[in-house]
Amino acid sequence: PCSVRPPQTTTMGGAQSSGKLPPLQAVPSVNVGKLMGTWFVIGVMPTIFERGAHSAREIYTAGATAGAVDIDFTYCKNAFDGPLKSLPQKGSSWFGDKPSAWKVSPFWPIKMPYLVIDLSKAELDKDDAWFVVGYPSRAYVWIMARQPKMDDKVYEDISKRLVEVHHYPAGLPDLVRVPHQWTEAVGADGKPTYERSAK
Repeated sequence: PCSVRPPQTTTMGGAQSSGKLPPLQAVPSVNVGKLMGTWFVIGVMPTIFERGAHSAREIYTAGATAGAVDIDFTYCKNAFDGPLKSLPQKGSSWFGDKPSAWKVSPFWPIKMPYLVIDLSKAELDKDDAWFVVGYPSRAYVWIMARQPKMDDKVYEDISKRLVEVHHYPAGLPDLVRVPHQWTEAVGADGKPTYERSAK
């Protein structure tokens, strides 16, 4: 995820609020080790950089400090054969005992809140895993999955919780389902691998 707005006023417990919205609540914890690897952006309320993104993908690797995550975010601009854009980011630990929230830096000195607000019952290192990143003002959201596709019912249930549980705008008018086009193969470990396809 790539954020560009400055954080809102911080409230008790490290959560942040915007206007009369209640603080956005992160999940109790995230297994950071199982978060590593490739994730696809399935749905997004996009920042200015992400508008028109096709085949958006992030690769997570361990950062320099405990609990930190570095993010390699790439996507094709406006079309499957559009120019490939890259926006590397660094994620630093935010809540020492709650690794479900970080601050992500798309560029120095900006550091933006990154809250995991929903996640699959499947362990995060499984092929059917997914999670959702929220933003305190509700201006942005990212729905992430291990595969470049998501069952419609799962996507609809996530969208419903964004409104009913996390107080995102009714109808989610700014939520975009990201188009994906990949060539799938099987890696040496037996797991699927994906290469961007312009066809």
